[in-house]
Amino acid sequence: MSYNQFLEEIRVAVQEILGRGYDIQIQQIRKNNGVLLDGLIIGKAKNSVAPTIYLNSYYMDYSQGKSIDKILEDIMFIYKENSDVNLGEMKKLLDFSNLKDRVAFKLIQKEKNQELLKEIPYFEFLDLAVVFYLLLDENHRGQMTALIHNSHMEQWGLTIKELSCFAKKNTPVLLPPEIRTMEEVIRDIFTKQLSEFSDDLFEDLFGMDQSNPSIYVLSNKNQINGAVCILYEDLLKHFAEEQKSDIIILPSSVHETLLILDRENLKYEELKEMVSQINQSEVPEEDMLSNSIYRYERNMEHIVIVKVE
Repeated sequence: MSYNQFLEEIRVAVQEILGRGYDIQIQQIRKNNGVLLDGLIIGKAKNSVAPTIYLNSYYMDYSQGKSIDKILEDIMFIYKENSDVNLGEMKKLLDFSNLKDRVAFKLIQKEKNQELLKEIPYFEFLDLAVVFYLLLDENHRGQMTALIHNSHMEQWGLTIKELSCFAKKNTPVLLPPEIRTMEEVIRDIFTKQLSEFSDDLFEDLFGMDQSNPSIYVLSNKNQINGAVCILYEDLLKHFAEEQKSDIIILPSSVHETLLILDRENLKYEELKEMVSQINQSEVPEEDMLSNSIYRYERNMEHIVIVKVE
């Protein structure tokens, strides 16, 4: 069946499963970088919070042979797993005093989010935009977040400067930073896949010298929206002082950045080309941050865009 037929069949089926007292709708929702996703919104009577389950990937599963029954089973499992989240009454959400400790910020690309940026508070950072969200709930299944819109700012009577102060304070506490060597990251990936993976085998396969790492991965503890860690107060300052080097920052995605010590033999043109190619071929459109590369200059204690001819 066509994509639109698939969406309607899922909507009708979920409505039949849940029955009266539920309002099931399909709504197109704008995500990062202008990506539009189709969300199944499951509204329940007397409940102001309506969970959204995105269906785009499910249609891909259907196209590859997954049955409608199995897809419905997965959707209902996700809904039931998350339906016990208690966000309180709507009046609590309208009272900013209940939310001020949950305000966080993240980095997105400015150029590809012009339409979204018309609707939300933000401030510019180089060729990027810093935007704000609420980290409402967090458990082993992931995070429940809500992007802060201009309408929220009006309800709360807040300025962007005030919102920034809360986010600057909260984000490193809610989402502590983590810097690991690339070797450690690769080791974790392989040890999760191979339970009997040994250190000797790792060295044989990759020949990596842990005593002199050259590439580091910066994110937060959850590896979600972790690229903004480059804005955490004094984080890059302390790292650069420890390494006695300026730091080249490669925007791997909105979730993480790669940190490379700025040595004399670095070829910026090749690094920029590598970032562009990886963004084009490996990073989902919604997760792409930038094709630029950046440098933290430890003498000036700031980040600049690296100009490449």
